[in-house]
This record gives sequence, structure tokens and C-alpha cells, in this order.
Amino acid sequence: MAWFKLSKEWTAEALKDGPSHVVKNHVYGHDSVKIALEELFHRKCAYCETPLSEVGWDVEHFRPKGRVAERPDHPGYYWLAYTWQNFYPSCVPCNQSRQDKPTWDDPVTGDSAGKADQFPVEDEALRVMDPTGYLAGEGPLLLDPCTDRPEQSFWYTPLGEIEPVPGDSRATASIQVFHLTRKRLRDRRREQIESIVVLLRLVGRLRQTDAPDRVAQIESEIEAKFFSDSAPFAGAARFVRSDPDAFGV
Repeated sequence: MAWFKLSKEWTAEALKDGPSHVVKNHVYGHDSVKIALEELFHRKCAYCETPLSEVGWDVEHFRPKGRVAERPDHPGYYWLAYTWQNFYPSCVPCNQSRQDKPTWDDPVTGDSAGKADQFPVEDEALRVMDPTGYLAGEGPLLLDPCTDRPEQSFWYTPLGEIEPVPGDSRATASIQVFHLTRKRLRDRRREQIESIVVLLRLVGRLRQTDAPDRVAQIESEIEAKFFSDSAPFAGAARFVRSDPDAFGV
């Protein structure tokens, strides 16, 4: 793929320039990168599972490319600015600091939050400061959508609220940094959860009255629409299915 050649060339340039390197948006934001990320992540934000906007979304650097909020003396992970494994598709509210605006049903202004340049680690003494460091030992506090299984670290309520699994510090940090408690996201999850609850109740009734083949067909259609990797908020939907009693199913 031509982009990987471009990536290699600009990574070499970044290593040569060092901390003074000016990251080139046209490289990491290349159309081929965005097309591939859209396909791999089913056109969903890697962090909150919201469908990506048709008019714009961010190629997010998991390790920030220009600076690190937690370490003012850090130059940013500039040597990873063009590294495919450091890219994720992100909606703007997850990636950029935004104020949680009031809604009709929740008219209180919320906090400003969003990832921006944040990248907390378990121990600052182990943070990688330059290209010679050992990334595998850095201990990020953020859940990585590809190398971790974030779905197993979150709980959901019938109101669409998200909570960390008790004792999971990485889930706690991820909820805070990606602002996964924001009002409109919560409401969209609630709507999806409500739909799942209705459908699961319907399937339960159909099992008692309808032919097994017909019920199996309906279950297959629900699986594809709500529980598959391509479904919006699939993590929340699967959580409902894993504990139906808690949702009144």
C-alpha cells in the first residue's frame, strides 16, 4: 500500500527532526487511512461506539503526537505520529475537549472533557519520553480498543449510564478521559438499551407461542442489528443480554 511507504518516509523524517518535528496532518489524515479505519471499526467511534459523522471525525492518536497533558516536559510521541497502530477513528466529543451542553431533559451544563492530549500511565517513572523507550512496559491507564477488551470493563444502567467494573482503574480513567458520561451519548445508549429490552421481551413471548424456526430467524435478525460488532453501542446491548434480569427482561 502506497501509504505505508509514505508513513515510513515521514517517520524517518520525524526521527531525524526529533522533538522539533512538525507533524504533517496530510499523512496521518490521508484518505486511505480514513477509509481503512472506517471499514475496520464499522464506521463507529473506537471509544464510544457512536456511528461516525458523515461530515467529519478525527483520526485520533492513542499516544498523543505533539504533547502530553500529564507531562509538560514531554515532547509528545512524535515518532509514532505516522504509525498505523497508533491510529483510531474517534468522534469529536471523545477526542476533543468539549463542554457537555444542556439538553431539554437535563438542563444543567456539564463539565468540559475529552481526550485531547491526555495519556495517563500507571507510573510516570515508566513513561516513554523518546523513541528509545520501551512502550510495552509503559502501562497506559487508557483501555486500548484493539489490544484490550473494553467491553468487559464497563457496566451499564437502564438509563444509559456507564460505570467502570469495580476496581478497574483503567475503565475509570477511560470513562473520564473520553468523556463517556456526556449527556447526549448517555441518552443514545439509553434509547438503544430500551429497544433491546423490548425486543428481548418479545422474543421471550414468541418462544412460548411461535414455531422454533421462526423464533430462530427473528433472533438472528436481532443479533445482526443490535449485538454484532457493526452495531452501534454493541457493548451496552451485550451487557443487557448478559444480565437481562437487571433490565426487567
